[in-house]
Amino acid sequence: MSSINTETYKKQIAILLEDQFEDAMFQVPNTALRKAGAAVTILGSRMNEEYKGRHGTVSVRPDSTPTEVRAEDFDAIIIPVGHIRTNPNVVHIVKLALMQRKLVAAIGYGPQVLIEAEQLQGKHATGIRSIRRDILNAGGIYENKAVVIDEHLITARQSGDLPLFTAMILNSLGLKIKGTVLPETLDLTYDCWKLGEAWGGSSKQELIQALNTAIMGERYTQEAFMQYSNRVSDPELRQFLQGVSSTKHYHVERLEARLFDAFKERVTWQAVGSEAYAALQGWLQSSNPMSIMRRALGDIQTGVVDLHHLRSQLTDPQTVLLLEEVERDLANHEQRLAKLYRARSQGKVKPPTPTTLAAVS
Repeated sequence: MSSINTETYKKQIAILLEDQFEDAMFQVPNTALRKAGAAVTILGSRMNEEYKGRHGTVSVRPDSTPTEVRAEDFDAIIIPVGHIRTNPNVVHIVKLALMQRKLVAAIGYGPQVLIEAEQLQGKHATGIRSIRRDILNAGGIYENKAVVIDEHLITARQSGDLPLFTAMILNSLGLKIKGTVLPETLDLTYDCWKLGEAWGGSSKQELIQALNTAIMGERYTQEAFMQYSNRVSDPELRQFLQGVSSTKHYHVERLEARLFDAFKERVTWQAVGSEAYAALQGWLQSSNPMSIMRRALGDIQTGVVDLHHLRSQLTDPQTVLLLEEVERDLANHEQRLAKLYRARSQGKVKPPTPTTLAAVS
């Protein structure tokens, strides 16, 4: 490419895609790269299929397949999906790109393609938490960071890391977007949600709604666990339930602070919470400790799953980091309560009975 006029040459980018991709993991880098003037080619396994995102917000037809193109045709290859690793032509082009020291960037399950290409030996990398062991087994050095850069390899964990992941791709390629200031380092204090929104990720309203959902869930169950603690006589169980209620109070304070500091919004819990509290009172007729533990365990489990679904769909690093911390606290409480329940059940274990409905699907 040395003979190309660098003043008119457009960076050539390949995005590897397969059906049922994570919408934002394709949309955000694709939009940003095009805004920066890059020529983006979507590579799919076959041409006669429209690929749709898992959440139904994005659909795209491939421009070509990895069979007829070459690694040297591109300046960078972006890998937002992992299940495309079953295509040997994908693995081949990624392997050649890395050998040619092209920029390769993978997010989420995308590093599975790097594993299949046997290109992670001795490399610092990250990816979605569930493939941490796979990266280590492939000889990679796993780092639980938003974005990890090892020479010409960029990896990231999840949708919440997309603004920083994409900014690092643009910086590595020397690309700029008019009117947009990109973070030059992995700065989590930067207002990354604005980049995410500008590039097709979570909107301000979606982030506000997610925080409101988390706040309402934690406020409701904060009250529920305090009520549970007032109805049990077992000192150890009462102390545990009070501790969960206190933790949830702390969660609410932090979530409300994020809502106001980032978006200048306040939750309207009083307006929407009265029906939930009325329903709670209906559940609290019994003081049987086993029934209360089953309800409490169900409430915690609902919160853990709701928070996981919430954060997996957002493209704001700071909000996602906070939701992860809340989820982790609840998961620890879930394990402790399950242990208490089993110890007191005398072998008569019954399933949890949550008083809360799933808020996110």
